[in-house]
Amino acid sequence: MRSRSENNDISVHAIAGTRVVILGLNLKQKDDESGDSSPSATLSAMLSGLTVAEDANGAGRAATESSLPEKNGKSPSHDLCVGFVIDRRDISSGKSTSLNFDGRPIQKFHYGDYTVVPGHQYEYSVRRMIKAPSRSSYSFFSRPKYVAVGSPLVVTVTTEDPSTSKHGIYFNRGAAGSQAYAEKFGEFRKWHRVNKYGTPHWTSTINPLTIPDPAKKKEACAWLSRGLEEALLEFISQAKDSSWQLRVTAYEFTHKEVIHAFAAAVERGVDVKIIHHFKGSHRPKTRYNDVVKDKDGKVMKEWVPDKTTSDTQRAIDAVGFQSLDHARIWHHDTFIERHTSSIMHNKFIILLRDGKPVELWTGSTNFTESAFYGQSNVGHIVRDEGVAQQYLAYWNKLALDPPGRSKRHSASSHDEEDAVPMDEINEQLQPDPAGAQPHDSTTVFFSPRKTSDLLDWYADRMGDAADSVHFTAAFGVSQPLAHVLNQDGKPSPTNEVGVRRSPRIARRIKTDDKLLRYILLDSHPSEHSSKKSRASAEKKGKENDYCDYFDFKKLNSNRIAYGAVLSGRKEGVEDVAPSSEHSEALTGLSTFVDFVHTKFMVIDALTDNPTIITGSANFSIASTEQNDENMLVIQGDTAVADVYFTEFMRLFDHFFSRDKRNESLGKGSKSPRAWIDVVEDDSWMKPFFDPSHQLFRERVLLS
Repeated sequence: MRSRSENNDISVHAIAGTRVVILGLNLKQKDDESGDSSPSATLSAMLSGLTVAEDANGAGRAATESSLPEKNGKSPSHDLCVGFVIDRRDISSGKSTSLNFDGRPIQKFHYGDYTVVPGHQYEYSVRRMIKAPSRSSYSFFSRPKYVAVGSPLVVTVTTEDPSTSKHGIYFNRGAAGSQAYAEKFGEFRKWHRVNKYGTPHWTSTINPLTIPDPAKKKEACAWLSRGLEEALLEFISQAKDSSWQLRVTAYEFTHKEVIHAFAAAVERGVDVKIIHHFKGSHRPKTRYNDVVKDKDGKVMKEWVPDKTTSDTQRAIDAVGFQSLDHARIWHHDTFIERHTSSIMHNKFIILLRDGKPVELWTGSTNFTESAFYGQSNVGHIVRDEGVAQQYLAYWNKLALDPPGRSKRHSASSHDEEDAVPMDEINEQLQPDPAGAQPHDSTTVFFSPRKTSDLLDWYADRMGDAADSVHFTAAFGVSQPLAHVLNQDGKPSPTNEVGVRRSPRIARRIKTDDKLLRYILLDSHPSEHSSKKSRASAEKKGKENDYCDYFDFKKLNSNRIAYGAVLSGRKEGVEDVAPSSEHSEALTGLSTFVDFVHTKFMVIDALTDNPTIITGSANFSIASTEQNDENMLVIQGDTAVADVYFTEFMRLFDHFFSRDKRNESLGKGSKSPRAWIDVVEDDSWMKPFFDPSHQLFRERVLLS
C-alpha cells in the first residue's frame, strides 16, 4: 500500500510491504529567484521559509533564514533542519513508538521501519528537528540537544497481509550478521580460526541450532526465519487428508521440519510426490585405499552421488514412521529422481484437491536450515488456479525425467514420446516473449530453454526502466544485464558512453539522467576473476563485448551493495580477532552463499505499472539454457511490487551501511563509530540536493 501526505514544509511518501514500511521524505520545493542552480543555492532555496524554533509549549514559530541571527556577523545560522523525528502509532492497539534512536535526528531522506507486522494499520507522524535554541525556556539540566518543530505531518498506511491476498510473499530475516542478532544471542557466539584463500583470520558464528537452551533456540530460529519457515509449514499442512495432493520439486532437501511435514502429510493419507535432484559421477572404485581392477587389469568404476544428492538421501532415510505401510509409501512411492538435467534447481510445491490445482508455493528458498536461518530468501504463494495448473503441466513432464537439452535427445533411453527434451517442452508450454507483458498479468517461464533469448528479454526489461531497477544477483551479473548496467545516461550515436555496443544492446538501453538502479550482490566481486574473464574474452577477440562489475560500478545510475558484516578488523592485520563490541556473526549454516540468495528484479517499482520477475533462476546463461528452473513475471501489481521493493531496500540499506563502514575502517578511520555520528547543522543535506549525487536521485525517486 502507498500513501502520501504533505504540509507547507515537508512531504512524506509511505510504501508498506508486509513487515517493512519505507518512508520517502522531502522538503517542499521553494523557488530560487537568484537563478543559481548550485547544490548550495538549491538547498538554501528549499530551506527558505521553514520554521526554526519552538516556544515553551512546543509550538513552532515561523522564521526565515534571512531573519536568523548571524554567526560571527557573517552568515545566518545553519540549523533549520538537522534531521527528522518520526513517531509511529499502531492504530489497532493505540501504542505509540518513537523511531529516533536515542533521541537523535534521522539524517536521511528515507527511513525504513522494520518492526511492523502484516495486516496492521499504522500512523506515522513526521516533523523536522533543529538544535535546541540556546535561550529556550528549558532548564539548564533538562534542555534537550535537539527539538522538533512545526506541525506534525501524519500519513497512514496498512501493511499487506500475505495470508489472505492472491500473492502471499514471505522474506526471512536474511541479515543474521547484524548487531540485533549479536545483541540478542551473542552469549552463544563461538570463535573459529579459519584459513581462507591462504590467509588466516578469526571468525565467529552464532548457530541457532546449537543453542543449548530450547527456548532460546526456538526464539533464535523464529527471529531469523521471520515467518518464512512458518508459512511453508502452514502451506504443506493445508493438505488435510486423502482428498489432497502435493506435487513438489526440491533441489536441496535436508531441513528436518520441512521433511517431517511432508512425512506427516503421507501419514494423513495425502498423495505426496517429490521430484528431487539426483546427480553424481563415475569414479575409480577403491578398497582399502587401493584402486580396484577387474581380471583384465582394467580399473573398475562406481557411481558416486554429489553432495546435494547424498545429503538429501540421508535426510530421507532418517525419517521414521509408526506404520510400515507409510514407511513403504515414503521410500517407494513418494520420491522421483531427476537424473538428466544439469541441475534440478526448482523448489516449488503445487497444492491440489481432488486432482485440481489450487495454490502454488515458489521462490528462492531451498528446503535447508541455511535457507531459513542464514542467507536471504523469499517464499511466494500464488493463489491462482491457472498459474498452479501451468506449474502442474511442467511438473508432470519433469516427472518423466526427460533429457534437459535437445543435443541429448538421441542418447536418451526413454520411450520416444517421453524423450522429448525439456528445452523443447518448456518453449511449448511458454514461448519466448516479445516485448513487455500486458498490465495486470502473471506469466510463467520454465527452463531449460533452447537459447538464452529469455535472458536477453530480462535485459530488455531492465533497459526499458524509466525510474528504477532493484536487482539481486547472488552469483554475479551475466553479460546481457551487465551491458545494460554499464550505460549511464542516454547512449550517444557514436557510442562514446561506456564500451562499444552491439546493435541489439544499443536498442536495449533507454536510460536517462533520473534513473537509479540498485544492485545487491552476495559478495564483493573478485578483481582476479574479472581479469581472468577479461583475458579469456580478449583471446576470443571479444574484449570490447566483455563487461562486469568493475566497468559499471562507478556509474551514477548504479547504486551497489554486497553482503558484509561489521568486521572490526583493521586492514593488513588478519590474524587478530575483531573487537566483540563491533563485530557481527553469521549462523555458520551457509557454505557457499552467505548473504544474498534471492533471485528477483523489480523494474519501476513505485510506478502504477511495475514489473516483478522472481523465482529460482539466477539470471544467468546456465539457469536459462541448462538448469531446471521456474520464474514468475508479474506485471502491474503494485501490492506485490511494494513487498519486494520494501524488502529489497531493507537488505540494501543494511549491507550498504556495512560496506561503507568497513571501507572507511580499512582506510584507517580513527573512529569506528563515525558512520552513525550526528551532523549538528543542515550540511548533511547537501548531497541530497546535488543533482550529480546518487542521494539526489534517491530523494527524488522516493518522494
